[in-house]
Amino acid sequence: MRNVFVLFCASTVATIAVAPAAYAADDAAIAAQIDQSAREAIAAGEAPGLQVAVYKNGKPLLVKSYGSADLELNAPVTDDSVFRIGSLTKQFTTAALLKLQEEGKLSLDDRLSKYFPDFPRAADITLLEMLHHTSGLHNYTDEPDAFTRLGPVTQTPEDMLRYFKTMPKLLDFEPGTNWNYSNTAYYILGLVVEKVERRPLAAVFKERFFARLDMQHTALDDEAEIVPGRVEGYASTGPGKFANAPFISMTVPGGAGAMRSSATDLVRRNAALFGGKLLSPASYQAMIAPGRLKAGEKSGAAIAKASGKPRGDYGMGLFIDDLGGHPKISHGGGINGFNSSLSEFPRDHISVAVLANTIGKGVGAGKIAQRIERIVLELPSESK
Repeated sequence: MRNVFVLFCASTVATIAVAPAAYAADDAAIAAQIDQSAREAIAAGEAPGLQVAVYKNGKPLLVKSYGSADLELNAPVTDDSVFRIGSLTKQFTTAALLKLQEEGKLSLDDRLSKYFPDFPRAADITLLEMLHHTSGLHNYTDEPDAFTRLGPVTQTPEDMLRYFKTMPKLLDFEPGTNWNYSNTAYYILGLVVEKVERRPLAAVFKERFFARLDMQHTALDDEAEIVPGRVEGYASTGPGKFANAPFISMTVPGGAGAMRSSATDLVRRNAALFGGKLLSPASYQAMIAPGRLKAGEKSGAAIAKASGKPRGDYGMGLFIDDLGGHPKISHGGGINGFNSSLSEFPRDHISVAVLANTIGKGVGAGKIAQRIERIVLELPSESK
């Protein structure tokens, strides 16, 4: 028995000695593939510039920047460049509400009328339904005049609420009976946070999240600020076809999409959220749990019905899905001139953030991120 034990220990020691070197070699090869994929995306005109941050087991696998931050000045994107991230903002609005619930300052079961009693149908809508996109509130960014009428001008919350109330359609369906993505709901949820906190959303986010997590490049954006490293955003009609994006005041997207950040800051936030350092266990589980309709149906069934194909579920500010057998929790963002993607593969302990300074057909962060995710998970590339 003694000899067997000695042989077992020796074998174990040998394995321990060899495994890290093989692991490092594999990671280096994967990083090289990701780097090549990002370079090819820039060469193909899928974005003027990119930031990519991929973390594995809490450590950077690849953090790198590519292309141009400003086509007119020929300035390169760096790892300190700052991008608008659009709807990734929703995760922070969600987290702020969950923190307030933890502190007993509100309940997600509260009716919207508790905070905005004069808003139409507010007594029929809960904060939870708004978070799950099951409130029925019509998405204001679907209105043809939303960006031309609202975008170029600084809007007050009163201006925005007035616009919501006067849209041709207030509700797409009765609250709790279906699913439809609603920027309207998340804009109003940002105002709920401000009412409860009695301070601007920018200050709430900074104290509760950005300062605490050392997210030095992240803020609720303000076009009037001088922001070192802020990149220019571009509209596109196809790969390599870029034009300056139309102006939009960050008072228009608010809690639905007004943040700026960097890829590294975003994976740092993911490490805190999925590592249990940002929310209580109960709040975290609530955030990643699929929303349900009043009839008990998961949101994913309603999403699939609306899209005509199988889709994942939606929690609170997060899509819950699967990629090649790997559980995936993610969200994308799009706003004038910018496109973003942030994904977490919790079983694999992998985070992927991709930021692009363009939006349009055939360009942006989405498809680039999907290719990178498949590389890091060692899945075959998608057939074209």
